[in-house]
Amino acid sequence: MVVRVKLKGLKITRNKARRYYVYVRGTRRALISNFDGDREALTERLGEIDVMTVYNATRKHELNRVYADGTLGALVNWFKADCPNYAKLSDATRNDYDKAFYWLESGFDCPLDLITTPELYDLRDRCIKEKWPRFADKMISALSSMLTQAVKRRKMPTNPCLGMDKAHKADPNSNREWFGPEWDFVRNNAPTEVLIPCMIARYAGLAGQTIVGLNDKQFLDHPLTGKAVQYTRRKNGKATLLPVLPELQVFLGARDIRRADGLIAIRDDGSPWETEKDMQTRVSHWLRDRERDGKIGAGTTLHGLRVSYASWWKRNGASDEEVARLIGDKSVAMGSHYTRHVEDEVSIARAFNRLGKDGA
Repeated sequence: MVVRVKLKGLKITRNKARRYYVYVRGTRRALISNFDGDREALTERLGEIDVMTVYNATRKHELNRVYADGTLGALVNWFKADCPNYAKLSDATRNDYDKAFYWLESGFDCPLDLITTPELYDLRDRCIKEKWPRFADKMISALSSMLTQAVKRRKMPTNPCLGMDKAHKADPNSNREWFGPEWDFVRNNAPTEVLIPCMIARYAGLAGQTIVGLNDKQFLDHPLTGKAVQYTRRKNGKATLLPVLPELQVFLGARDIRRADGLIAIRDDGSPWETEKDMQTRVSHWLRDRERDGKIGAGTTLHGLRVSYASWWKRNGASDEEVARLIGDKSVAMGSHYTRHVEDEVSIARAFNRLGKDGA
């Protein structure tokens, strides 16, 4: 009898004779050795009862392992169970970290004093081959976050992740400012469950992790615009009281569905999003479908509307420091980062203005 299930944590390799070996990550015990057959036949073999029995017993043992002090496994267990910084992570970031640590399980017995920058580059290069560049960067980022906290608590002398370059080269057009016609189309055509987070990002500059938990009780009377939203960013703990632009006030006031608990970002059926990632995924899928329809361009994201909000303020005279405060960030550099393309526009316009004064 063959049982079709998805087995997690497997490492599958082939020898020179093209025969398969299957291991549970973090162990030296093979579930299958020297298997002669194609991938479909291997999948069927993995579902047979004798293999499943060994797999379940091995995984249970590994998941309950207690790693020796001074090893990577012990440090990961400490970070996830006892470090307050892990608990403060957003759901999406914690999920990324957990996936990275899961991939690292095969090296959990490694002593911490053997973790050096050159070794990490070797590890990252292997991760690129087994996964992909962006995952490898997230793996290093998860390690760096953990090791930074370990250094502060004298569990590590230094953080060897610091200064490592990125394997994934970001697309400069990702999370870009939206063009006017793109926003007009989405504003007039998006379903309500997509439009709510888009409106809040565009006219208040809030990040997804703040939007998903936003409540009517956070909107207070304010002398400047009539209303202000009070929130604390989970990412940096910064408390902000932000006057709300009229466009957002009108939109939120005209909502068809209102929950008794006051939750604002909800699905079309009135139910809440389970996580920030669920909300982000729904918005992203709708936008990519409209991109394929030719209605909007590539690079239109929910985060890009946050950039659009910051850029609007920059064009209306806000300084980098003011932009940073408007988007709930502590760093002035982030105000500059979000609006660097606006500075380019200003420089180009200045050059053309000189040309107009001096003649061709």
